[in-house]
Amino acid sequence: MTIREYFQLVAPWLLVTLCFVSVWSWTHLSQCRTWWQKLLVPALTAVITWAPIGGLSLADYILSLNPNFSIGSLALLVVLLWPKFTGKPLLSDANLWLFCLWNLILSLNLAFSYLGLIPYDMYASGYHFSLWFIIPAVITLRAVWSLNPLSIIFIAYIVAFDLKLLPSDNFFDYLTDGFLLVLSLGLLFQVAVLAVKKYSRRL
Repeated sequence: MTIREYFQLVAPWLLVTLCFVSVWSWTHLSQCRTWWQKLLVPALTAVITWAPIGGLSLADYILSLNPNFSIGSLALLVVLLWPKFTGKPLLSDANLWLFCLWNLILSLNLAFSYLGLIPYDMYASGYHFSLWFIIPAVITLRAVWSLNPLSIIFIAYIVAFDLKLLPSDNFFDYLTDGFLLVLSLGLLFQVAVLAVKKYSRRL
């Protein structure tokens, strides 16, 4: 297997781990508190995700639904998983919602372009140097300058693209994908619902 093929297996593993931990917390069973218990969970989900059953693993089935998990998806999964194991968030709520909003706007613009609602083939510009390479670079420099932790994600976009860690040669496939759009939209919707509930309580 190539590095690309191994790297592709990371996102399904993180997704299964997130689902496992979330379901576990919903059942109100005893939480993993010791370090070895916390290490046991990702080890167990790795077996569940990567072990082939009947010739195909769970990762293969997940990748059949979403063949290209972007770096953005990996980053968001890590951000969501981190506090479940450490009790400390990687990003503040403000930065998390900002990242989700960035994902949503970028993904919708790509979708509108694909559907012909925008008179410009945005996705095609990801195959060669264009303005869309400059925008993330400027955002990255701005984030680094302000010591914003989101800068790590934007640097990861560029590094992963340079190393060609994903099967696609299109820069946009490193930034976003369908799964990231749905997950970001879900998180933003959750924030909106909580905000409405909080506002209604004040009335």
